[in-house]
Parts: sequence; C-alpha cells; structure tokens
Amino acid sequence: MLYTNVVDNILSSNIILNHKYINKELYTMASDNSNNIKYKMNEHGYRSLSPTNYSDYNILTLGCSWTMGIGVEDEFIWPNLVRDKINKGTLFNYGMYGVSTSFISKTLFKFVSSQFIPNLILIMWPGFSRRDYLTDTGQYRKIGGFRKAHDKDPVWRNNEEDLSFIQLQNDNQDLMEFWEAYNFVETISRLYGIKTYHTIAGYYYDVFSELKTNLNYTINYDRFFDPIDCYKNDKQAQDNEHPGQKWHQTFAEHFYKFIENKI
Repeated sequence: MLYTNVVDNILSSNIILNHKYINKELYTMASDNSNNIKYKMNEHGYRSLSPTNYSDYNILTLGCSWTMGIGVEDEFIWPNLVRDKINKGTLFNYGMYGVSTSFISKTLFKFVSSQFIPNLILIMWPGFSRRDYLTDTGQYRKIGGFRKAHDKDPVWRNNEEDLSFIQLQNDNQDLMEFWEAYNFVETISRLYGIKTYHTIAGYYYDVFSELKTNLNYTINYDRFFDPIDCYKNDKQAQDNEHPGQKWHQTFAEHFYKFIENKI
C-alpha cells in the first residue's frame, strides 16, 4: 500500500485511534502531497476538535475522505460549513479516508459507549464495497472490493490475502453490509434520542442510485439527503482527486437546506 491507516481500539468500547496522526499537524495526508493544506489532528488522530470541547450542543460528522476534506482547508469543508449555517454548537468531525460503512457504525457505537452523546449526527456514507477486517496476526486491513472509485486509488490494493476475505462480494452482499450499518446507526440514534441525517456523494452516489430500489424498505428519505444536484466530484482539491472548496460550499448549502427545519 502507498499509505495505510494504523488503528487501535477496534475490539473495545473506546474510540478508534489512528496512531500515526495523534496530536500532529501535517501537510500531507492520504493522496494529498501538495504541502499546501494543514491537517491538524486531535488526540484520537482525526481532523477534529478534541471531544473534551463537549458543549451544550454537539454535532458529530462521520464519513470518509470527502467528510475529512482531503485537499481542502478545514474551514472550507462541508462539515464546518454546515455547522456555521446551524450557527450554534461544537463540531466534531470524525471522518477518515478509506473507511467502510461498518467502520462508521463502529465509530458511533464507541462514541456513545464513551458517554459522548451528540445532539446531531451527519453521515456521508462511503462506498458499500469497502470492508475492514483483522488478519490472523491482528493487523487491521482495508479492502476496496470490486467497486473502487478509480483504478489508481492508492488506498485499495486488493491483494490476494484481501480478496480471499471477500470472495462473496457482490452488489447484493454490499447492500446487506450497508443495511446492517445503516440500521445499527438508526437504532442507536433512536435509543439515545439523537437526530441523525444521512447522505452519499461522488462515484458512490452513482452506485447507490443503481441499487436504491432494493432499499425502499430500509431508508427513511425524510432523514436521507439525496444530493442529485450536487453529488458530482469536481476534482478541484489539491490532490486533483477529491472535491474542491466550491463543491464543499455547494454541497453544504444543499445539505443544510434539507435539515434546516428538522433540527
């Protein structure tokens, strides 16, 4: 792999740690080697404020690199822009590049298990093909599967060992993977009284659009933003692979309009 995410606390109730990023200020991240963008990471290794900044109103955002904001300055990425439009509360952005749907549900479980109960959760779901697993030596691995965003995607190598883990992978299996994660998040949100809203974007929106008729009995579209007018990747981030500042601004405007009267 060109880069990998070393994590800890997978098999515990504690928030997952990204060791190599903990409390660091970096100018390269994942596919962004421009040295133009600052990534200020917290004590868990995420591009976020510390949860010790817990306030009267707390917003948690979860997702992959599009939520983390690869290649865009932090103040111009959609989680911060939506929080600015809400005009109250504290944002905790626990988006991380290359994560799977199950990683997102695990992260939420670990937050509530740590007695961090947000008032609002905003999730941009990653590709359904993605998987994470532990090898027989305990190494954490990510797999992109057969639905990679592009052939040169440096996160997903799909080595022989990885592919043997996903022999049953297909669109139907991927839907079940998403179904499990989505319903887990929805159940946790109901139990804890958390307002939670979902979306998906980029190439993975195209895949979602192909498959969503199979999710008619799963998704509540009153809480799932369908970004048909603003999902396309303009590839204007510093790495020329991720969406740029203008896309984040447009997406934030549409997503906020969707949730404005619901929160």
